[in-house]
Amino acid sequence: MKTHCEQPYQAMISTASAVRRLSEDTSTWHVRRLATDLAGAVCDLDGRMRAVLELPRAWQSTPDADKTTDGGSAEEADDTAPVDTDGHEPGFYTLPAADLEEGMSTADGQDIVSVGTDPDGTVFADVYTPRSDDPELDERNRSETECRMYQPGERVAMGTFVDTEIDGSSAANALPLHATDRRA
Repeated sequence: MKTHCEQPYQAMISTASAVRRLSEDTSTWHVRRLATDLAGAVCDLDGRMRAVLELPRAWQSTPDADKTTDGGSAEEADDTAPVDTDGHEPGFYTLPAADLEEGMSTADGQDIVSVGTDPDGTVFADVYTPRSDDPELDERNRSETECRMYQPGERVAMGTFVDTEIDGSSAANALPLHATDRRA
């Protein structure tokens, strides 16, 4: 059930930031993809706000607004924390964007489903929110990916969770991620 506006707000802000940083020779496909992602996030945010759901953290002025570091609300943090099974503890690290691979997970729990590079070296990563507890929702989320854009040397906050396919934390260019830097 949709009870807050944080996810579409974060998608809108990150996509708008990516659009603002586009180089002039970015492919038409990526520009169209980012514009579609931005329009979808704006429409989703608008619908949620019209339904009077919880405002995004950036628009709140309550003391609870700063309690999480992953972009979620304080109430949502317990529900979206990675599940620890078989003693697996989540690990957090950073990688240069050029080293991203399909099957890795970002620090905010998104799974990378594809990675592409423009001629100027700009890295595009399509990510989605995995839902191992709900295969139908997982499939729907996988079909509605978010496109993130990075400069080739830009460090990306990554995570290794129980369901992460590829653990890049031991890669030569991997660095530990501090708890306060867990934004992808």
